[in-house]
Amino acid sequence: MLYLGLGLYALNLGVGLSAKLGLRVGIWHHVLYALVFAGAIAAAVLSFHPALLLTLTALAVMPKTRPATPWHPLIALTGLLGYLGALLAPPL
Repeated sequence: MLYLGLGLYALNLGVGLSAKLGLRVGIWHHVLYALVFAGAIAAAVLSFHPALLLTLTALAVMPKTRPATPWHPLIALTGLLGYLGALLAPPL
């Protein structure tokens, strides 16, 4: 589940970057966000690692950030660090 969650997260980062570069992604970025959040919750439950709490926190904060600000991509990359931490560091 950890790899599926990471894959969905990376896909959504790519869609978000495409939107930032001017590609019209419409509602799909938001639909994918819901799937990413569900995947992150499933990964945290089934493959618990404390680093995944960083990902869940970033996903929870994301709707409060505006895409036109530097905070939106910064929070998105912070969430990615949670997945990378779960993959690279052994659980505590």
